[in-house]
Amino acid sequence: YRNYDLTVVGHSLGGGCAQVLSLMLRPSYPTLKCFAYEPPGCILDDKLAGECEEFITSIVRNDDLVPRITQQNLETLRDEFFDVVARMKISKIKVFQDVRVPCADEDLQRRNAGVLYPKGQASRDTPFYSQIRKFRTERAEKNKQGEVSVKLYIPGKLIHVVDAPGSETTKYVPYWANRYDFNQVVLSKSMLSDHAIPDLVSILKSIDLEEYHEHATFQTSDVTEETKYRFIGEFICCSYPHGKVPLILTLSSIIAIILSILSNQVCKFVTRTTTIVYPNGTTVPGTGVSAGLYSYALQQCINPNACDRSDAEDLEDSKYCQPYPGIVERDSNWTASNVFSALSVVFGVLGIVILSFSTCTKMKRNKWIIGCVLFLMATLSQGLQFLFLNSDLCKTWTHPITGALSIADCSLSTGGYY
Repeated sequence: YRNYDLTVVGHSLGGGCAQVLSLMLRPSYPTLKCFAYEPPGCILDDKLAGECEEFITSIVRNDDLVPRITQQNLETLRDEFFDVVARMKISKIKVFQDVRVPCADEDLQRRNAGVLYPKGQASRDTPFYSQIRKFRTERAEKNKQGEVSVKLYIPGKLIHVVDAPGSETTKYVPYWANRYDFNQVVLSKSMLSDHAIPDLVSILKSIDLEEYHEHATFQTSDVTEETKYRFIGEFICCSYPHGKVPLILTLSSIIAIILSILSNQVCKFVTRTTTIVYPNGTTVPGTGVSAGLYSYALQQCINPNACDRSDAEDLEDSKYCQPYPGIVERDSNWTASNVFSALSVVFGVLGIVILSFSTCTKMKRNKWIIGCVLFLMATLSQGLQFLFLNSDLCKTWTHPITGALSIADCSLSTGGYY
């Protein structure tokens, strides 16, 4: 089958295997072609990688980490990390708190100047820098003596697919790159997601690989407001991208919603005093009640031996709330107050969720508008709960069994709850 056309493909580690297999099968199949998608960067040495350009094509997307994983790249990343630590001018915990806040690319230089000494100006007379110098010397000696001194590269021709964010959609620009372009690990929020094969398949279907570009550039001056938010929209818990004000508002809102729920569920929403008028015209003071939207508590005499039930000062609330009996029918005002009670909690919780998100990620203006509307609706619903004061329970109520008329007067309760 020597004259058969053979194409070998693979992704990630499979792409590396495809490259090695193609190198082995090439003498038997002169027309063999290999397409390796996002292969590891540590496959062949420089000479052999160049000799494979005739039949191997490697495709790398954007900031993908895997094609940049080589011995030399990881050592470079390690050395750069140590260098940054040595240049810190403030405590590491403060640096950690600072870097957790998302920052646009155009603001990085200003922020870094506040936490790092310029390159070459950091003190070299510190114990930490002495340890770094000693470690680097030892590693350099081992690299010269060992097999890791051989630098490895991505074999074949390379197509680098670069993401070019726009105001509406992201465009993908492919261009011919060389294997020396991937000599550094790029730390970005997409360094892992760029390795996903489903996304790469969709991207390759949407572009024409025959049209290539020698250079792909992206100017930060062309960043629109929409794109800027895309860059700094990382979700980092408690990073406070808007400052500490959203945190204060979130805590205040949580306290408010807890108090709202407690006031709705207990039986001391209003204090109700009544006068009972029987069908024969007899009038007697009724039993006082502390009434809530869903339950009530009877009032009892402070001193049973000397008690005037028409005098509120002689009465106190019992310590037990109980649901309304089935004979008590809720009118439209009472039902509406129950509905608005539930809505105030729902709107309040949704508003708190948006506020809490603002402590973790940068939010656009429309999100703040939604949060304000939710809190306004929660406030309005909370106020409409006072429709309970216009219900029959707080006006007049006829007992369905005795026919007695209860003339009631309700006032807001104060002084705590059970």
